[in-house]
Amino acid sequence: MLIDVVFALIHLKSRSQPSVFCKMYSQYRWFVLPFWFLALHFLGAQEYKIREISINNNGESHKIRNKIYVDEDEVLWYSTYNGIVKDFETNSMLSTFLDKDEKILSTYLDVIFIDSKHRIWIVSDIGVFISNSLDDSFDRVHFKKILEEEKVSLGSLIEDCEGNIWAGTYNDCVLKIDPSLKVKKYKTPKADRDLNPGYFQRSFSFVEKVIDCDKILFRLGRKLYLLEDGNSVLHADFTASINYSKSSYLYPEWSFNGGDGILITENGELFPKSENTSYRFEGEIFDTRSMEDLGIQVTNLPFQEMIPIYKSSNPYLKNHADLIAIDESGKKLGFYKLQQKNGEDHLTKAHEISFPYMIDDVVVDKYDVIYVSSYDRIRKIKFNSHTFHKILDDYAERKVSARGFSELSNKEILAASYAGTFKIKPSINNYGEQEYSAEKVFPSLNYLRSFLPTTDSTAWCVGEHKKISNINFLENEIIGQYLFEDHPRLTHMQYYDVARYSDSTLVIASNFGLQEFDIHKKQFRDLPILPIDDNRAVYVRDLLRTEDKLYVATDRNGLFIKDLTSDTFVTLKKNNTGNGLNIPTNRVYMSFLDTAENLWMGTNSGVIFVDKDVKEIEVIGKADGLTDLNVVGILEDADGIMWFSTYYGLFRYDRETRKMASFFVEDGLTFNDFNQNSYYKSSKDRLFFGGINGIIAFDSINTTHQSRDIKIFPTKFEYYDRTKGREVGINVFNDSTPSFDLPYYKNSFSTSYSINDNFNTDYNRYFYKLEGFADDWISLDNQTTLKLFSIPPGDYDLKIKGFNATGIESSNELSYTIHVSQVFYKRLWFQFLVGFFLIGTFVVWLVSYITKERKKNALNLTLIELERNALRAQMSPHFIFNSLSGIRLKLREKGLLDLHNYVSNFSNLMRLTLDVTRNKSIPLAKEIEYIENYVVLINSQNEHKIELHMKCEADIDIHDTYIPPMILQPLVENSIVHGFMKDQTDKAILVEIKKSPIGKQIVVVIEDNGLGIVQARKKQKNNQEHQSYSTQILYERLMLMNKTHYSGESKYEIAMKDLSDKGGQGTRVIIGIPYY
Repeated sequence: MLIDVVFALIHLKSRSQPSVFCKMYSQYRWFVLPFWFLALHFLGAQEYKIREISINNNGESHKIRNKIYVDEDEVLWYSTYNGIVKDFETNSMLSTFLDKDEKILSTYLDVIFIDSKHRIWIVSDIGVFISNSLDDSFDRVHFKKILEEEKVSLGSLIEDCEGNIWAGTYNDCVLKIDPSLKVKKYKTPKADRDLNPGYFQRSFSFVEKVIDCDKILFRLGRKLYLLEDGNSVLHADFTASINYSKSSYLYPEWSFNGGDGILITENGELFPKSENTSYRFEGEIFDTRSMEDLGIQVTNLPFQEMIPIYKSSNPYLKNHADLIAIDESGKKLGFYKLQQKNGEDHLTKAHEISFPYMIDDVVVDKYDVIYVSSYDRIRKIKFNSHTFHKILDDYAERKVSARGFSELSNKEILAASYAGTFKIKPSINNYGEQEYSAEKVFPSLNYLRSFLPTTDSTAWCVGEHKKISNINFLENEIIGQYLFEDHPRLTHMQYYDVARYSDSTLVIASNFGLQEFDIHKKQFRDLPILPIDDNRAVYVRDLLRTEDKLYVATDRNGLFIKDLTSDTFVTLKKNNTGNGLNIPTNRVYMSFLDTAENLWMGTNSGVIFVDKDVKEIEVIGKADGLTDLNVVGILEDADGIMWFSTYYGLFRYDRETRKMASFFVEDGLTFNDFNQNSYYKSSKDRLFFGGINGIIAFDSINTTHQSRDIKIFPTKFEYYDRTKGREVGINVFNDSTPSFDLPYYKNSFSTSYSINDNFNTDYNRYFYKLEGFADDWISLDNQTTLKLFSIPPGDYDLKIKGFNATGIESSNELSYTIHVSQVFYKRLWFQFLVGFFLIGTFVVWLVSYITKERKKNALNLTLIELERNALRAQMSPHFIFNSLSGIRLKLREKGLLDLHNYVSNFSNLMRLTLDVTRNKSIPLAKEIEYIENYVVLINSQNEHKIELHMKCEADIDIHDTYIPPMILQPLVENSIVHGFMKDQTDKAILVEIKKSPIGKQIVVVIEDNGLGIVQARKKQKNNQEHQSYSTQILYERLMLMNKTHYSGESKYEIAMKDLSDKGGQGTRVIIGIPYY
C-alpha cells in the first residue's frame, strides 16, 4: 500500500529511532488511509496496476519470509508458517506440513517446486518434504519428510526429461532423485565459502539448466559446471569479472535465472544470438558471453539478482522491461530497458515501484503478472497491455471532462469539454508511433456538448450554457451566439445535441423538448413534433440524423424515429402499445447505426440491438459480459467490432462470436468513467471516447493475445456430512468430481470456486446450472461462492463455468452429482406400508359401514312401520266414526249448508293427511294448516269450541322451513282428546313457534288449559273406549330419527310439564325439531 511506502521512506531516514517510527506508523496509519485511496486514483493512470493479497500466517504473527511459486495453471502458491497456501485472491486454501503436536515445526522455506507428477517439493529449515500428487489431494495436501538419512541441505531443484529431480546442495554434492524417490549423490568441487559470508547462498550449488536431457548445468558462486556421466567439469569462471561488496540486503535466490551477479539466459532471448556483446549501466560496462555449446548466454549484472523478461513468454511486459531487479535497500523493484544510444546498448531504469518492507521473493508468470512477496502481503503487478492513446489526461489547468467531437477538414479533431474546447492534432514521433497534441481554442466556450459542421471552416455548437454558437474553427473565431430569450424555462435550459432538420433549420435537443433554430432568421421556436401530449416535458439526450430519418433519444420516453419523408413516427419504449417495439427501459442515452444499418441503442439496461427493419430486438447485458449496464457510447471499428463506453469500463463486442471483452484502468485506460455524448469515429477509422479525465483514442484492439487457457477450480465445499453427522467445510485442492448425498432435512449445499485469471477478479464472471431442476445457465456475476438452499429431493448435476474479464470461457466445467434423499414418508417402503394400512383401514371401515347400514335399514323399516301406525292413529276408526256421526247429525239437525261445510272440512283434512304422509319432510306451513283444519273439524262436532292460538317468530319463514310430518298434530290431538273435560266451556290451545339460540332447531311450545297431565291420565284410564297411542308413537319416531338421521348438535327433543303443579291449569309440551 502507498501509505506503507510513505512510512517506509520515513523509516529509512529514522533508522536511529526505529521504535519511534513504529509507534508513529501504528498511530497514524489509519488516519492517513484516505490519502492512500486518493493516491490510488492517480496510480490508476500509471502504466501498471497493483493488487494485494493478505498472507495467511497459519495462526501465527508474521515473522518469516514467504516464498512464491506459480504452477503450470498459473495459480499462485506461497509458503507460510508450517504450511503452504494455494491462493486465488478470492479464495485460498492452506495445508500444513506437520501436525501442531510435533516438537519442531517449519518456519522458513527456501524452495517451492511442483514436478510433472503434480507433487509439491518443499525445502524448509527442518528438512525436505514431498506431497502426494495434487490429483489425489482433495481436502488437504499430504506431505511426508524425505532425505532424512542423506543429511544434506538443498538450495535448488530442477526436473529432467525423464522425471528425475536434480537438487543443488550446501554439501558439495548434487542429488539425483528418481520418480520413486531413490537418491543418487554426485560429488561436486568444494565451494569457496569465504567469498561473502553475508550472502550465505553463495555456498550452495545451484542447478540451473538441463542440457540434452542427460547433462546438468550447475553453478557454484560465479563458476559454471557441467555434470555429465557423474563427473563435474568447470565450464566457465566469471569470478574475476565483478567484485561485489557485502550488501545490507540478502537477496532471494532466483535460481532459474542464475545469481551472484550473473544471468544465464537462452541464446538470443535477451541479446543478439551467438554474440559476445556488452551494455552500459550508469557509466560502467557489463559483458555478455555466448556459450553456443550449451545454448546459453551469460551476462554480468549491475545487481546480484535480475530477472530477464523474454518477448516469447511475456510480450507485453517486454514493452516495459527487459530486466527486473531489487535495489540495495531491498524495498524497491526496478524495471530496466535495454535501449540503443549512439550504437551502444544502455540499460536504463524505466519504472520503479517502492514497497514498505523488504522484498522476500519475486516471480513473473507467463501472462505478465509480477508477484512480489513483502512482509505480510503479496503484491500483484500488471502493466498495461494495450495501446490506448491518452489525450488531455494531464491537462495542467483543470481536469478535462470530455464531451462531443467533430473532425475538421485538416483531419484535426475538435473536442468539447467542461474545461473548454480543444483541437486534437495527430502526429508521428521519431519511433513511428502515433502521438497527439492538444491546443485550447475558443476560451469563452466552456461546457459544450455537440458540434455540427456546416462548411469546411464553420460549425454550429451547443452545450449547457443555453446558447447556440456559430464558429469558424480555422480562424478560431466565434461568428455569433444566440439565445432563446423568450423561452419560459430559459433559466434552467441545457442543450445536449444539435442536428440538421431542414436546409434552413437546425433541431436542438434540450431538457425541455426539441427546439428549432432558423439559421437565416436567427430565430428559435419550440418543435412539438413528438407523438406525446406535452413535448416540453420530454428530456432529449441525443439526436441522430440520416438522409430520411431523425432518431430522438430521450431520458424517460424511449426512442422516437421520425420518417422525414412520410412524416410518421415509430416509437421504441417500455410497455409500448402503439406503432413500434417494446424495449426494457425508457431511458435511452444514445442511438447508433452500424454499417449494415442496424440500430444500436445505449440505455441504462445495457445495449439494445434492433434489426434494420425495426422488427426484432436483442438486449445485450450482464449475461453477455457487459458488467456495467449504463451504456453511453457506441461505435463500430474498421473490423466490424462494436465498442461500448459505460459509466464503468470500455467493452469490445464481437458480433460473430458473441464474445465480450472488458477494459479498465489496469488495461491501459486513463479512466473508467465515460461520459454521455462523447464518442466519435474519424475518417481514418480512429475511435475516440471521452470521459471524466480526458480522451482515449485507438484504431482497434485485437484480443487474440488475450487467449489463454482459462480453467475453473473448486476451492471449498460446505454441506451436511451424513457419516460425521454434522455440517462440514472442506478446502479443495483439485478439480475432481465428488458426489454428495444430502439428507432431506439438511438439503443445502455451498461451493466456492475461482478461475485461474486472478488479477482482475472483480470482473470475472461465473455461471451455474442445476440439471434436474433447471436447464438454463444462471449468472452469478463475480460471486465466487454458490449457495443452494432447500434443494428438493432428487438427483441433480451441478455445473459451474467461468469467464475472465476479457470474455474467455473456462476450458473446463466443474461438475458434481448431488443426491437429496426423500423424506421418509415419500420413500417406497413407507408408501407400501401406508398403502397396506389404508387398505386395512378401508376394509375395517367397509365392514363397519355395511353393519351400520344394515342396522340403519332395520331402523328405517321400524320407522316406516311407526309412521304407518301414526297414520292409522290419525285415521283411527273412532275418529272416522265420530266424523261420520257428525255428518248424520248435521244432516238431521242443521240442514244442507252446515253439512256442506262439515264435509268440506272433513275432506280437506283427509287430503292433507294423505299429502303430508307421502313425504319425508314438509314445510312448517303445511303442518300448521293441518292443525288448524283439524281443530276446525273438531269444533264443528262440539258445542264448546276450542280456541287455537298460533304464534310464530317473524324471522321464521314457515314456507321455507322443513320438518318431518305428523310431529305437532298428535300433540294437539292429545290435548283435545285427553286434556279437556266434556263440559269445559273455555277450551284454549296455544302453539308458539320460535328458533332455538343453539343450532338449527325450532322450538314448539303447545300449551292447553285443560286437566293437566295427572288428571288426564286418570281420565284416559277410565275411558276404555278410546285408547290413544299417538303420543307414544311420536316419541318412538323421534328417538329413531335421532339415531338414523341426525348426529350434530340439533336433535329431536320432547318434554312435558303439568302446569297444575304450580297452581296453574293445563299441560305444556315443548318439542325441539331440527330443520333445514
